Amino acid sequence: MTLIKTNLLVLSCLTMFMLSNQSSAADVKKESQNTLPRATLLGVMPNNNHHNQGVMLAHVAPNSTASTLGLTVGDVITQVNGTQINDFNQLLSAVRPLNSGDDIGISFVRDKKVLTVSNKMQPRPYETSDFAEVEYSKVSYQGNILRSIVHIPNGLKANEKAPAIFFIQGYTCDSIDYGMIPNVTTRQMIDQFTNAGYVVYRVEKPGLGDSISDKACRDIDFTTESNAFLHGLTALKAHKNVDPNKVFLWGHSLGVLHAPMIAKQSPVKGIIGYGGVAKGWYQYMLDIYQKQSVKHFDVSKAQALENTKLVTPFLDMWLNTDTPWQRIVSDERVQKAIAANLVDINGELSVNRHYSFFRDLNRYNFSALWQELNTPVLMMHGSLDIQAIEPSWAFDIAKLSGRPQSKGLVIENAEHAFMRFDSKQAYMRARQSRQYNPTEPNELFDSRIGEHTIHWLAQFK
Repeated sequence: MTLIKTNLLVLSCLTMFMLSNQSSAADVKKESQNTLPRATLLGVMPNNNHHNQGVMLAHVAPNSTASTLGLTVGDVITQVNGTQINDFNQLLSAVRPLNSGDDIGISFVRDKKVLTVSNKMQPRPYETSDFAEVEYSKVSYQGNILRSIVHIPNGLKANEKAPAIFFIQGYTCDSIDYGMIPNVTTRQMIDQFTNAGYVVYRVEKPGLGDSISDKACRDIDFTTESNAFLHGLTALKAHKNVDPNKVFLWGHSLGVLHAPMIAKQSPVKGIIGYGGVAKGWYQYMLDIYQKQSVKHFDVSKAQALENTKLVTPFLDMWLNTDTPWQRIVSDERVQKAIAANLVDINGELSVNRHYSFFRDLNRYNFSALWQELNTPVLMMHGSLDIQAIEPSWAFDIAKLSGRPQSKGLVIENAEHAFMRFDSKQAYMRARQSRQYNPTEPNELFDSRIGEHTIHWLAQFK
């Protein structure tokens, strides 16, 4: 991994191509009330040690499309609906356009025999909750139809209104629909909020989950993404079970930067953040190389200074100018940074987003935005958070808000994805041994982040 990949990326869900149980009849009824077809997942994981033609299966999820077709571990998929399959990316591309109920035919090799089976694509499972009714809805604007998910606390009457929390996810292009991974840390925190009486709202980014958009998530810029969240906030305020005067934004990671953008255009009662950045993206990236690598990855100060010097021309051209991307990546100085494994570039993508996303983000003065809002803020920092480098950032944002209710808070031994470790050493061992798994945190889920949130929110009831 490059330095940027190691330091910026939070673990993506390893089960993103898995499918567990089919949805219930009640869920299907919910789905029929809107125009968004339910996304599907085949329910397989590949054997990466297979290098011949086709995709060998290392895992088949129970009650999935693949299991319905009768596929088993060791089968090698060679065709989907007549399309030749040579690798896992081609398998993804062949299945991605299919909706729930569409026909699928798969040819595969088992025991040196070529077999063909067919059936219907099975729907991705819906979220359920012991503490809330889960409502799948949509947000429509400018040719986009975005999936929204609302957790409505149990016990609310039909038109009874409650305070609401709008959870804004971080920078990755991962779906926030957790039907397949109900134990993921974010869902456990949402359960804390609904159990405390708050409606909790999420909306997919364009192109993710069930959403229908003309651009994929990874190809949009920061302003476009923020605009999607703004339309989500408008829909949330209009919800029959939401008090529009008691709506709070809860930003995670880069979602902290979206929060003041959205609140400036549509005021909210307060903002909560965790693992956020308090400065421009260019300065943050310099901190990644100069400070974070020393603090969290045992890079010497001398090496960090050398790395920063080597990568600065790239960061400057990328984030501070309008220099065409191809001219940037062909620059001799940038080529040296690439050769040193300090820069993550894949076509027009950097850190799995289009280069324009972070260039656009860097044009905003977030300090000024926080000051202009005059909105109460709770900003939290985990002492083991690799992505949010400095604990002072939480206090800086709280101070900028200028409200007496605003507060900065450090949570000891908490890390970026809402888990708790006994020490920095235990945390790093988990990451290095690939046992770091926010989708199945077990006893490592850190309930303190939700508890601090609920305690702070109590003053606004």
